[in-house]
Formats: sequence, structure tokens, C-alpha cells
Amino acid sequence: MSTARPSKNQGPRDMLVLVVARADAARIEVAGVDMATRAWIRAADTTGERSYTPEQLALSDGSNLQSLDTLRVAGVIPAPQLPFVEAALVDFGTSPTRIGHIEERALSRTLAELAAPHLDMLLPAGKRVLIAKDFQPGGRQRSIAMIRPDHLQHVHFSYEGEDIRVGVSFRHRGQAYGGPTGLPCPDIKLRAFARDALRKAGALTITLDGRACYNRFVSPRIYLTIGLVAGDEGTFWPQVLGFHPIREYRATVHYDRL
Repeated sequence: MSTARPSKNQGPRDMLVLVVARADAARIEVAGVDMATRAWIRAADTTGERSYTPEQLALSDGSNLQSLDTLRVAGVIPAPQLPFVEAALVDFGTSPTRIGHIEERALSRTLAELAAPHLDMLLPAGKRVLIAKDFQPGGRQRSIAMIRPDHLQHVHFSYEGEDIRVGVSFRHRGQAYGGPTGLPCPDIKLRAFARDALRKAGALTITLDGRACYNRFVSPRIYLTIGLVAGDEGTFWPQVLGFHPIREYRATVHYDRL
């Protein structure tokens, strides 16, 4: 994959992290918004790789990166690769520094300010899988957006062999997304929550309908970050990369079991 070759570093930037998602068994995708411009960033390294090992994202205080952290990074250089127009080379330096974490009392307001009104720029109405010709130069395009769905239909936790699958189904602006088992959700915190819930229940599957989901997370509103991911043969599929109740919930992430 070709990447931009920046001639200079743009200097320190503050990034609000909204996606910490499983890319594969050993790597994590990170995305968020530039606190100065409110533009989305899908972090990539100088090779164009949009995922990192947990060790690469170890913070300067020795703790692990979390969604809702504000990080100060050494630089951010846009390096779009259609359809990932928000991809940027993020210089985490020796180790990124957490300079803040959204307090719960500010969480609802912050998420509401960042939410997009619709998903049309990400998923044209009626489409569930996209191909390269859907991203023509000069057209409306995005690869990531946060929304407040009109209705959460259900959240589905299940085992797939020894692994965990999390799916989220919802309705937004008259469209249904996700089907019976939901759009895949690789959010590492929600996956940890699902693994613990399945273990405690001694069950292979758990399905929470909308009301049960709001009750389980003690949250009257839940926001979702929807992002496109690459599939086979030049296809691009939506996933729920970030799951954001307006009250924080507890889940212990084990980085050897993403």
C-alpha cells in the first residue's frame, strides 16, 4: 500500500480516542477525532498499516489505551487511501501520553456533539456492502462516523469455537442494520464484557433486546461508531467499531485474548 511521505511533522496533536477495536488476534485498530478540528482520524503507521500491537500503544504511565482517552501524539499527517479517507500517519512517539479522559458527567454532551445525523455518506441507502466504484473521486464519502441509533434492536454475544463474537443490530432513519446476529462489533471492551457475561451465565449465546441492553448498561442512550472494513475481493463492509453508552461500564480487557 502506498502512503504519503510527509516532508515535516505537523507538531503535537490531541486526539480523543473513540475506537479501540480488535483487528486480529494480536492487533488493535485505533480511531478518534482531532480535538482541534473535530476531523476523524484512523491511525496508521508509516507503512500504511492501520493496526498496532498492544505494546506499541503502551502509554507513558505504563497503563493501556482506552476509549474516551485524550492522547497527546507527536504528529498527525493525513494519508487517505480510498475508502479510508480518514487514514492518517499518527506519530505516537516513544509512547503516547494520556492528558485526559472524558468524565461521565460530560460524556453524553460530548458524544452528542460528535454524532452524525445519518449514515448516508458512509452507507448509501439500501447498501450493505460496498465496492470500489462506490467511492468515486469528488463524491460524498466517509469510512467512519458516530451515530445515535433511533433504536437498538439487540446486542448478541456468542462463542465461535473458543473465540467470542459480538453483534449489534439497530435501526436508524428508517433503515435496519445488522440482521439476526448483528453487525460485527470488535470493540475490545465490549468483547471483554461479552466474554465475562457468557462465562457467568454458563451460556453459548446471550441476546439482549433493546430494553434489556439499555438496562444492562444502565444507560438511556447508547452511541455507535460505524466504520467500513475491507473484505474479500475488493469489498467493504460496515462494522460497529465503537460501542458508547453514556455511562461507563466495567470490563477487564486481557490483551492476550483480544
